[in-house]
Amino acid sequence: MAEERTALGALPGAVFSSAGRHLALVVRYDGTDYHGFQKQRGAATIQGVLEQVLEPLLGPGHVVGASRTDAGVHAAGQVVVWRGPVPIPEDRVVGVINRRLPASIQVIRGFWVPWGWDPRRQASAKQYSYRLWRVPAVPPLPWYRFVHWLPDDLSWERLETGARLFLGQHDFRAFRTEGSSAEKTVREIFDSRWVAEEGGAIWRYQVAGNGFLYRMVRHMVGAMLEAALPGGSLAVIEHGLAYPQKKVSALAPAQGLCLDWIRFREGVGDNVS
Repeated sequence: MAEERTALGALPGAVFSSAGRHLALVVRYDGTDYHGFQKQRGAATIQGVLEQVLEPLLGPGHVVGASRTDAGVHAAGQVVVWRGPVPIPEDRVVGVINRRLPASIQVIRGFWVPWGWDPRRQASAKQYSYRLWRVPAVPPLPWYRFVHWLPDDLSWERLETGARLFLGQHDFRAFRTEGSSAEKTVREIFDSRWVAEEGGAIWRYQVAGNGFLYRMVRHMVGAMLEAALPGGSLAVIEHGLAYPQKKVSALAPAQGLCLDWIRFREGVGDNVS
């Protein structure tokens, strides 16, 4: 992917110019204290904070995000485009922006994209992770805000089997919360698996696909957890996939979810994990 980015034009050594192109930023954040990515009146959001920092620094403009993460959801590789001027030298821009951002939001790097490029429409694949803290003791501070604490008895086998059921192309209408403007609900899942980490203290669900519906991953995780509890059954997942008009109500809490990376068409950007 690095070669593809270079082919678009490396960032200049002097001063950014916005003529004919936009500056894209790879951003990570702790979403605990935010009402999601998208700007809302009277609420703290990731988009709102970025614009509050970038406009006084760079000039008039606005931020467009590749993914509208929900309230409380985190990101390791969100991608945003700044549609406005960029009068700051390359070797200073990321540092200057980060010094003005709160500690909960960080810019990892920047790269150029074509003028008018929409990161949401051009996204071709995304990966999310959902982390469960499986130890009876409260999660330590480094993990406390990023995991769903669930020490209950769960069947690892049913979690793994449930994850495999999601692989491939399905109509995921049953696994979304209403309120989305998406008309097409068929998505393809490339990767769906559980991984034990931190000596088994964390069970992480990793899922990648060509797109996700509103709260889709949280519904998928919620259904797997329901199936994995004592007396649970995989039927909740099988029924949701076979009969997409019937809603799967199980919804995992937001705090365990993280947007890992986003891939784009036309070789723009790269994965950030």
